[in-house]
Amino acid sequence: MHKDKSATTAKIIACMREEFLTWGYEKASVNRIAKKVGITSAGLYKHFEGKEAMFGFLVKDTLEALEQLQAESSGKMSGDAAAYSPFREEYMIPLVDFIYEHYEGFKLLLCCSEGSRYGSFEEDLIESETETNKQYARMLAQSGVPVKALSDMEWHLLSTEYIHAVFEIIRHNLSKEDAYRHMEFIRTLMYPGWQKLFGLA
Repeated sequence: MHKDKSATTAKIIACMREEFLTWGYEKASVNRIAKKVGITSAGLYKHFEGKEAMFGFLVKDTLEALEQLQAESSGKMSGDAAAYSPFREEYMIPLVDFIYEHYEGFKLLLCCSEGSRYGSFEEDLIESETETNKQYARMLAQSGVPVKALSDMEWHLLSTEYIHAVFEIIRHNLSKEDAYRHMEFIRTLMYPGWQKLFGLA
């Protein structure tokens, strides 16, 4: 990307964001973005190489923040099993806050990325969540907790249902206040079963 931080660059970014949020990656038009900015398509390509680079720029911060959050979560599981529990109520509020801090990035990744290299974002996240859950189960088992043995498909199902339910917040454009209630409902609905499977109930 061109290093210019002028008003033109800011307008390009705003128009890119509007275009992808409105049309999605596949139907987004470089020509339409350029027209809204008031420059030629050739001029736009001086800032970004193409749609893929534009979309990647818009979701970069969200992906980096998510990677850091996952690393922190994984790091918490390296110690005493009793000191870490993803089932505690206080984990919900920070998760909602995180989602809303990066709301547009998640909206782009979940609802507008089909046809781009990020089109498998949710499935990739489910795979990552599955590995994290397995890691947590191993940690508990090593501490003597009677964790239930699950098949790979069962692990996948657990993660899929949870991730999909959480991101209904984004798909249905919930207000932040409604998102807190949504997460409390997920906790009420899913966590008792999860705790039983993990040998914690």
